[in-house]
Amino acid sequence: MEITKILELENDGKLNMVADGRYLYIRGNLDMYKYDLTDMGLTARHTVFKKSGRARGFSIFGDLIFLVDYLDLYILRKDDLHVLDVFRLGENASSDVGGALWFDNQKAYVKIRNGWIYVLDIKTRDVEKIETAGSSFWACCIVENSLYAGTVQGELLDIDRSSLTITRRTAIGRMNIYGVVHRGGMLYTLSQDKTIKEVDTVTFGTVRAVKKAANGMSGIVGIYKDTLVIVDSGQIALWDIETLRQRERFGFPAGDYNGGVIIAGNKLFGHDRQSVYSAEL
Repeated sequence: MEITKILELENDGKLNMVADGRYLYIRGNLDMYKYDLTDMGLTARHTVFKKSGRARGFSIFGDLIFLVDYLDLYILRKDDLHVLDVFRLGENASSDVGGALWFDNQKAYVKIRNGWIYVLDIKTRDVEKIETAGSSFWACCIVENSLYAGTVQGELLDIDRSSLTITRRTAIGRMNIYGVVHRGGMLYTLSQDKTIKEVDTVTFGTVRAVKKAANGMSGIVGIYKDTLVIVDSGQIALWDIETLRQRERFGFPAGDYNGGVIIAGNKLFGHDRQSVYSAEL
């Protein structure tokens, strides 16, 4: 696997990345950056924050960037990175905002610690707060009218997206679920007990499980063709999704706590805070 350094940064703290089309978006300390992946030229930069934050991450939907900062949600224009709106969602450390969001055609779903979800109407900017899980969850994916969430207590939840009520729940472990992704009617989860599980969305039962699949803190980066891509202790592990057998493992810059790897098309992007790297799958 050939790993290439594509960008050097002047960064003095944690950073987040999202690849969207031909552009790579980076949040480093106080600023947002936009780079053209064809030549890695800087096309936009904007200072968003006045001081260093405690927990930041962002997602892109349409022409907007949704950026969370501990208790707040920022909405930015994707073209020039300027702030359009700011919402105070959390109240304190027990209700902080998670670093990832999920979207459908008109709503953004923002998770809050202890099982709350804020639903933001992207067009009207109306916000509704709903308690769903009764337990924190950081891993989630949307499939048709279901929002599948893996909780810190090892439960997999099927949440009706219209009413945001739990329709089904199953215990698939005793520890935090780090990742939930979907492909072909199956959910694939990775949990703190180092186990990968395949769950049927129809029966909500576990079809297959692989124990000792990870070495430590890990997460699911995504699915590429027939490959489940997992980041694990500064390495990338490629798993055959049909057999749930590991095919390959290699070192890759994974940022802080293995949270610095993203997948876009057939490419992986990772960082070591100071530089950005890429590799083709």
